Amino acid sequence: MDRREKLIASVIGSELDETKAKMLDATIKLILGDMGAQYCKMWEVEGPGVMVFQPKNKARSMFFWTLKEIHAAQEECERSNDGDLAETFRRILGAAQKINPVEKAGYIINDGEGIRYLEINYNKETA
Repeated sequence: MDRREKLIASVIGSELDETKAKMLDATIKLILGDMGAQYCKMWEVEGPGVMVFQPKNKARSMFFWTLKEIHAAQEECERSNDGDLAETFRRILGAAQKINPVEKAGYIINDGEGIRYLEINYNKETA
């Protein structure tokens, strides 16, 4: 169990009930709301892109990845015949190109579970 998992377990305990799930959901929304402000700042400085979280990578656990960098990663995967990963990056790039940073933000999570892309719409009450 890593530091984040231990922290979550210390708050919600071993049994996840409806009240604890709502508390965890609210906490995550507060954190992502704060990250949304950072996302907009990065968008202004770097241009369109996504926030990347790599909790297992101590040296580079969070960074902003521009559309140009995502496209370069896709092309590199195509050159090295990694079609599945190239397709993942192609889909992420397509979705990220449509983001209006005032409305929502794009996030990539790259951990032991694989690479996942999600968008958070800050104007909706539920994600």
